[in-house]
Amino acid sequence: MSYQVVHSTFGRYRIRIPQLAHDSDFASKLKALVESLAFVTEVRINAQASSLIVSYQDDVCSTTALEKFVSCIQAAVDCVDIPFTESLPEGEDLKPEVNQWKDLGFPFLSLSLALLAAPLELPPLIVVLAIAGAATPWFNRAADSLINQRQPNIDLLDSAWMTMQTVQGQFIAPALKTVLVEVRRALRGNTTETREELSLNVLNELDQYVWVELDGEEQHVHISNLHQGDRIIIKSGEMILVDGIVVYGYGLIDTQNLTGSSTPIVCSEGRDVYASTILLEGELCVLVKRIGLNTRAGLAAFLAELAPVHDTKIGALQAEFVRNAIFPTLALGGTIYLMTGNIGAAISPYQFDFGSGIPISLSTTVLQALIYAVRHGIYIRSGGILEALAQVDAIVFDLDILALDSPETIEAIAILQSQNIDIYLVSDAPESIACDIATGLGIHSHQVCAEVPLTQKINLIRGLQHQGKIVAFVGDEEDEAVRLAHANVSISFANTSEIPHRTTDVVILEDDLRGVTHAIAIAKRAMEIIYENTATIVIPNLFMQIGGGMVLGVNPVYNVIVNNGTAFIAEFLNGSRPLFETNFLPPLRSSSQRISQGSFASNGKALKQGELAKRLGVSSQSLTSKRLKPEFPIWTQARDPEGIAWDFDPVAKRYRHSLA
Repeated sequence: MSYQVVHSTFGRYRIRIPQLAHDSDFASKLKALVESLAFVTEVRINAQASSLIVSYQDDVCSTTALEKFVSCIQAAVDCVDIPFTESLPEGEDLKPEVNQWKDLGFPFLSLSLALLAAPLELPPLIVVLAIAGAATPWFNRAADSLINQRQPNIDLLDSAWMTMQTVQGQFIAPALKTVLVEVRRALRGNTTETREELSLNVLNELDQYVWVELDGEEQHVHISNLHQGDRIIIKSGEMILVDGIVVYGYGLIDTQNLTGSSTPIVCSEGRDVYASTILLEGELCVLVKRIGLNTRAGLAAFLAELAPVHDTKIGALQAEFVRNAIFPTLALGGTIYLMTGNIGAAISPYQFDFGSGIPISLSTTVLQALIYAVRHGIYIRSGGILEALAQVDAIVFDLDILALDSPETIEAIAILQSQNIDIYLVSDAPESIACDIATGLGIHSHQVCAEVPLTQKINLIRGLQHQGKIVAFVGDEEDEAVRLAHANVSISFANTSEIPHRTTDVVILEDDLRGVTHAIAIAKRAMEIIYENTATIVIPNLFMQIGGGMVLGVNPVYNVIVNNGTAFIAEFLNGSRPLFETNFLPPLRSSSQRISQGSFASNGKALKQGELAKRLGVSSQSLTSKRLKPEFPIWTQARDPEGIAWDFDPVAKRYRHSLA
């Protein structure tokens, strides 16, 4: 059974167990087994983080406690009828290789011996053996790919190049290659380890106790026991552990952990605040919107740890091109040797090595873009979705989710149209009403689909796709699941405190349609950087391999320096630079910013959810999905028998007459 201790303190363990993410039966059995231990005081399962969190008596030995917990894990596995089987995630073969600094011993030894071979008159055999030892990982990967996967990989070309250079007595070039490549892999591994450690630290920081205001008193409760609408008290010097809105109070907040901005911001009543930021001065009462993995910081940590960046079409196509080009490249080298008799010119094409260009860009730029987006209120599920977003040229909106009275909605539509993106509206409303609304939004009536069956709306999406368009559908997560499944990219707004990690491609965390334009801008910028990185690698290598190696006979050492230098620039310099300048994208506006204690009529009748649902003739679930949206009063007014508009009070959890 796969598990990992990710955090431990006196009296507490956090253990990651992948099976918890999808096996509720296993989770319940494990929880029961751990709770049965006499020294255990609290057990929690966080399925989204695949984590088991156990608190136990401080006088119990931590090693003994861990042994007991591991026994419970194994026992729970044995009780589960269907065993968990792991499979490689899509795109596993596109992940760049990583290693540790300790793996650099042989490469540095081989380079040292290669540099000293001539001055010290060292036996060539010693240098050859050292280079062979340093290049062993290449040989192993090349052999494994040919034998087990029955297809060549880029390591076959590298292995052939290093072998032929060594046979010629060119020791420095292959030895230098092993050093530079392994240094890059060690840096990559160190960066990955640091990123994962930071994400775990964030998750641990968001897993604490907070002060909650209940019935006029403050109580100390664990954050997992909070619910949307609870009030927590944040005091000076404390980290904010939830995403929420300030109910009352005044403070100065450091947002650098989340946004990277070093300038503190002033917060008062009605202002949104986010988890992982720090209250430098003052005291705030915050209305809870989201906790844990559903906060911006939690989602960023989730993406950093999962790194879902290897499912892009461009990466798959490039990998396929490299595999198909390996044997022709070997044949090209053989042809050049037969024609010229120059082995140096013949093996120069083996260093084209464009196989690392796009994977390097994907592993840095795409992940950076995903994290940047979620920290600014946009959850994008994976690199493949980011790639599709950059290509979107038609968007179908469900009219029911648009905040028609919001200036941000009109602004977003105008921005999309200025980018030559076709906008279509679908609605259950009468065609005359839908067309009038479309005209007000600047959308031609011919691009409105109203009063038609669900199948016809699906056909609209399919028809656009048949025209060669990449289509995004912006609709409600719960009500539009069928239509969402037919679009290239599905986009929805976060209707509740829970973010749908697996169902929707893009989730806008705030009720601001500009989130769609922001998501597309982030995606396009990320793809631009990927293409820049690829050009940074391909163009210099073409000049060096063809002009330098094949024509001019340049020393292969320069070949190695250009090959690895350009890859280093793409991965660690250009690929990791900021996507945008500070405040390039205006912050999304939440509907909760318009909710305050005085925003509800004090003398209006308050209704429970079931009562209002019955009055309006809708389901209770419909109210849950729409009650925090800015157009909710208009939506309720259209359905109320007396034409009354209603607002939701998240504090009292009641519905009142809207002042609007």
